[in-house]
Amino acid sequence: MAQTSPNRKVHDWSSLHQDIVDSIAKRIVSPVDLIAFAAVCKAWESAAIKEYFTSQSTLKSPVLMIQANNKEKGTLTPEFYNSSKSTWSKGTFHKLGLLAPKKTKQSFYSSLGWLVAVSEDLKVDLLHPLSHAQIELPDINKVRNHHQQQSFSGVPYEFIASKFVLSSSPSWTCDYIVTVIYRILGGWGFWRPGEDEWTTVGRNIMDLAYYKGQFYAVDFDGNIMVCEIAEPEQPKMRIVVPKVPMEPMSASVDQSLYLVESQGALLVVLRLRQWFSSTTEFRVFNVPLEGCGTCWCHWSDLQVKNLGDNTLFLGRHNSSFSIKCKNHKNSVCLGNSICFTVDFCECLALTNGDMDASYFVFNMTDGKIKPCLGKRLNLRAPYLWIQAPF
Repeated sequence: MAQTSPNRKVHDWSSLHQDIVDSIAKRIVSPVDLIAFAAVCKAWESAAIKEYFTSQSTLKSPVLMIQANNKEKGTLTPEFYNSSKSTWSKGTFHKLGLLAPKKTKQSFYSSLGWLVAVSEDLKVDLLHPLSHAQIELPDINKVRNHHQQQSFSGVPYEFIASKFVLSSSPSWTCDYIVTVIYRILGGWGFWRPGEDEWTTVGRNIMDLAYYKGQFYAVDFDGNIMVCEIAEPEQPKMRIVVPKVPMEPMSASVDQSLYLVESQGALLVVLRLRQWFSSTTEFRVFNVPLEGCGTCWCHWSDLQVKNLGDNTLFLGRHNSSFSIKCKNHKNSVCLGNSICFTVDFCECLALTNGDMDASYFVFNMTDGKIKPCLGKRLNLRAPYLWIQAPF
C-alpha cells in the first residue's frame, strides 16, 4: 500500500464550505469532469446533482448506454459513454462512472433521463443514473387483466417489453405515468404512482410519445392515435390521423415508425431497412393534429426535409427525443441529423456480419449513414440513449 509522505498535508475535501463546492460545480463544462467531481464525496455529489439539474450549460448531452459482456462472471455490465466535438472525429468516447445496478440479470430501457430495469424475476424498477434514486414499480406480469398474467409465463424477461415511456420525470414531480409497449405479447400498458398493478390495453402499437399532456401512439398500419387513459377501467384509443405513408409490404423491405416531439411539434419518423439488414433511409413528417377531423393537406406536403439545428435520437429501448444543437456546443450533436441505435432485425444481421457499431448517424442533407463507436453488438442487450438531464 502506498504511504503518504509525512510532509504532505492530506486535505479533507468533504469539509470544504458548500458555497465553494457549488461555485466549483458551476464552472464545470464536461459531463466527464462533473461525474468525477461527484465521486469525491457525498457533499460534492450533492453539488454535482444540483448543478446538472439546474444548469443551462453544455452538460446536458445525451449519454449512450452499452451492456458489455463480462466473460468471467457470465453477466452483462452497463457502461455509459459520452463524447464531445473534439473527440467525435477520432471516434473517441469517454466512459462515465454512473449507476452500477445491483442485480446482474436485467434488461434496461430509458425515458426522460431515467432507466427502467426489468429483472429476471420480473421485478421492475425506475433507476436514476446519477443520484442512484430507485422507485419500485409493480412486477411486469402483475396486470389488471388477470387472465393475461399466464401469457407472461415462459417469455424471457428481456423479451417482454420493447419500450417504456414516461409522461414526466420523477425527478420533478410525483404526478407521472409510466407506459410500456409489450414486445411478444402485443398491446401496451400503463401505471400510475399508488397503483399496485399495470393496466393493459390490447391494441398492438409500434411507438408511444407524450405530447402536450396526452399519450399518442402509432400502430403497425401507420394510424396515429390518442390514448385516453383518464379512466383506468376503460382505457380507449382513438385514431386522430390515419395512415402514415409507408412502403408496400414485401419480402425485402422492413420498416418502423417512431413518434418524437421536436421544437413544439409532434413528428412521425419512418425508418426503412432491408429485411435482416441495415437501415437505408429515414423519412420525417409533421403530424397534423391541428387538422384532426377536418380536411388537411397530403402527407407529401408534411414531409420534413430539414431538421435545422435539431438532432433526433431514436432507439429500440429508449423513448425518442430531440435536442437543439446550439445548446450543446461541446456535444456530438451535428444538427439536421438522426442518431439511432440498431433494432432487433438489424442486430441479427450485424452480429452475423463484419460491421460493429454502437449507433449510427443519418445525415438529412445528403442521406448518408455513418457508423459510430465500434462495439460488438449483443442481441439480448441492445444499446440505448439516455436523455439529459439525467
